[in-house]
Amino acid sequence: MCKWLSFVLVGLVLPACSSPGVQVQAATEEDHTMRAAQERQAAAVDRDKYEMQAAHLTQEGWDGPVGPDGPRGALVLINANAPHLLDAQAHERAALAHEQAAGELAKFEEAACQGISPAERQSCPTLLSDAVSPLENGICIHVGPRRAAGVLAYLRCHLAFARVHGYGEATLCAFAVADVTAQATADFKGVELTSANPQSVRTLQSLVLAPFRGM
Repeated sequence: MCKWLSFVLVGLVLPACSSPGVQVQAATEEDHTMRAAQERQAAAVDRDKYEMQAAHLTQEGWDGPVGPDGPRGALVLINANAPHLLDAQAHERAALAHEQAAGELAKFEEAACQGISPAERQSCPTLLSDAVSPLENGICIHVGPRRAAGVLAYLRCHLAFARVHGYGEATLCAFAVADVTAQATADFKGVELTSANPQSVRTLQSLVLAPFRGM
């Protein structure tokens, strides 16, 4: 049975929000980028509506008291299209928040994948049938002391890549399951992939161990 020792990765923490209303971890980098572009486009449309008729002012009255000889003060004019400007500014704030969220995800991936090419981040290691064993909360990959550090770094990068770009077929690897973390074994001869989420544990074990059981 593998006993594990958790390692802390300095800087590999995703913020919950880039600004009020936008959750960094609620979408992929691509989704945030797409939403930002949509918000920028909506802002441009509203600004055009505002600026097209900016000269069309409506008299709203006077800003001074009304005396015996009539109102005093300056004539108050208002742009009837002002709501379009407010809408444009709201869209621009949302766009910026999504752009910041995409940036946070990109930085998270780069921090976890230093020295690993984009192509390698999507690949998956080939394991022998006796190289993986089940744990109560995940799996243990036995790789030996010489390979353990490299495999750990690779799997942490791959998990970060999946978190940033989305889990599923696009990641091309059974190890990329949500809520799973990678840590070295206590003897530094292997790597454990574990999760506190029972569903994630079942999914991980099914994807990784099932193909070996019939061999």
